[in-house]
Amino acid sequence: MKTISILSTGLLLSLLISSAAFARFDDGARYAFIASASNKSIIIIDLQERSLVHTIELKQVPTSVMVSARLKALVIAHAADDSLTLVDLSSADLTQIAYPLDLTPSTIEMSPVGETVAVFDKDAGKLEVHAFRRRSVLLAVEDVQTESGFTFSSDGAMIFWVDDGNGTFNAVDLWSKRKSIALAQPWSGLSAISRSIDGRVAFISEASAAVVHMIDLSTFAPLLKVNVGKSPGRPWGTTDGRYMLVPNNGDRTLTAISTASGAPAYTVATVDHPLFINPGWLDSTAAAVGEFGEVAFIDIDNGSVTHHYELEGAALDGIVTSDSRLLAIPVPDKGTVEFFDMRSRARLSSISGLPPDIGPPVLAISNNLCH
Repeated sequence: MKTISILSTGLLLSLLISSAAFARFDDGARYAFIASASNKSIIIIDLQERSLVHTIELKQVPTSVMVSARLKALVIAHAADDSLTLVDLSSADLTQIAYPLDLTPSTIEMSPVGETVAVFDKDAGKLEVHAFRRRSVLLAVEDVQTESGFTFSSDGAMIFWVDDGNGTFNAVDLWSKRKSIALAQPWSGLSAISRSIDGRVAFISEASAAVVHMIDLSTFAPLLKVNVGKSPGRPWGTTDGRYMLVPNNGDRTLTAISTASGAPAYTVATVDHPLFINPGWLDSTAAAVGEFGEVAFIDIDNGSVTHHYELEGAALDGIVTSDSRLLAIPVPDKGTVEFFDMRSRARLSSISGLPPDIGPPVLAISNNLCH
């Protein structure tokens, strides 16, 4: 393990200390960031104006991108040369800082506290947590296997993941203490975890059994198995903590689970092969996005579909702004980002002319608190 030491003091201070006089894109609730590998760039979207406002040119192809409101910085992974790039969003020239790694960053995940990033090398089975203020590796873990990514605890002290290959739910804390429990048979279709808003309970779908597992995160013990629809995907929580919304990919439905009782509140037909659920407008509505570009809006309280739209292309996971009013969905096939009003459930506008390989947008301060 090596400590990162090549960052100059001046550049590090530029990254970590914001300057009100020069701040440009460090409003964590306003600006979204989208990576394009083919253009070696990061596209900046102004969600308030619903417009493309800037493009950051990179030296290396971006694998993935995260953003931290606390650091006022982008963290961009480059698998081709085992490195990260840190972009100072509070600087006038969007200063870029090279950050070398001892592993290949297949995926990265920002901690909720916004000061540490988990870096995972899938081929090597190695997970590291980097603290940028300390310029050091806080945690290095070997023999980690997952296909679905990572979720931090709400305080950033623990990392959770699912290994569908052996049917287990796993965790490690920053003191290198590991836990693991068996949930299912190998390759049963375990989803990534979503945690309740209070951070006490994990929700994991098992596609083959059409159930959602509820696990007590304080004791790491199973609580319930909740029956849902066919081939459920990753659950999505409402920000008021009342429901987990489960997209049932095998039967075009959504199941709402009460987080208080663990009982299904209702199941409603939505779109073909629903993949993503975006709750919004004070948790009164949710948008279900299907694999083939359908969007259905659901009234969360009564479980009815109110509006339906066709995006005319496969969509990626969208984001909802922190005020819960605006939904932005990228459609790489069309090179667009589509905007919806979560209150009226109306289609508003779009940004076109984007590269056809755009990734999902990231937002430092969003309405999604469960992943």
